[in-house]
Amino acid sequence: MADSSVQEFDSQPGSDEAATLEQVPSHATSVAGIGIAAIAQEIGVTKDTLRVWERRYGSPRPMRTPGGERLYSQDQVTQLRLVKRLLDAGHRPSEVLGQPMDMLQHLAQSSGVGRDEPDAELDRLISLLRASVHDDLRIALLKRATRDGLERFVLDVAAPLSERVGNAWTAGTLQVYHEHLFSEILQSTMRNLMRPLSDALRGRCSRPRVLLTTLSGEGHGLGILMAEAMFTLSECECVPLGLQTPLHDVVDAAAAHKIDIVALSFSASLPAQSVANALTDLRDLLPPHIRLWVGGSSPALRRKVHDGVLHVPGLTSIDEAVEEWRQSAVR
Repeated sequence: MADSSVQEFDSQPGSDEAATLEQVPSHATSVAGIGIAAIAQEIGVTKDTLRVWERRYGSPRPMRTPGGERLYSQDQVTQLRLVKRLLDAGHRPSEVLGQPMDMLQHLAQSSGVGRDEPDAELDRLISLLRASVHDDLRIALLKRATRDGLERFVLDVAAPLSERVGNAWTAGTLQVYHEHLFSEILQSTMRNLMRPLSDALRGRCSRPRVLLTTLSGEGHGLGILMAEAMFTLSECECVPLGLQTPLHDVVDAAAAHKIDIVALSFSASLPAQSVANALTDLRDLLPPHIRLWVGGSSPALRRKVHDGVLHVPGLTSIDEAVEEWRQSAVR
């Protein structure tokens, strides 16, 4: 099923598609850009949406391989990320598609998309990342983590800094390699903080036992790692499965580890309908006694989710949700 970006207008072509596409020489296809499936997953729309935008608004205008496949440049990827954020904020496709990058950035600034609250220390950390001063960034995060402890580091540094990095990546002021490096440094810092408590809880039969993962197509892992930290602080025994776990593997792992709660994180990178379908399918596959909890920045979670799915609206809500689970478990 196509997402809402497609449904708001018809898909009748306004012109011959092939006439709008520049062909890429065969020797250049390996470096010219990325394919439509990859870009659709990266920005969180469907391939049909990209095709409809192209037909109706003439944007984006991909190149063509000799075999007829679409290829998108890195500049187009950056531009489309910002287009998607503006659409999520309420702008219509006709307002943003085909606009130059400076106009999109102006619209984002005027409508508050990606606007960060002033914070000198977080801004300094971003500047270290942008300047690729990796060791200084790693030391700065470790010092802050050591000083603040796990909970305050997650809430005051990891969460807002991750949002800042995401905003800068969307606006094109940080590159993909910056984001990947940031994720690696932050994950190693948080794992070091969590390890003593996780080790102490392991084997104590603490409940609930929580399985944490993301589903196929969701490659952003910082959200579920921060949730794991908060579950650990609530003295839950956590079973992290990593990222992009197929549904049936989630179900099998939940049975094998005698899981009480399956916790999933969704960023804005997946189409809303894909999120809704996955939650419905997983809820149907899991036994009724295993709870399914979800969180993250996906717009799909702001809609009504499946009746058997609990939306935990933020990291600070995890402790309360766990306590409610424990109260219900003793009744």
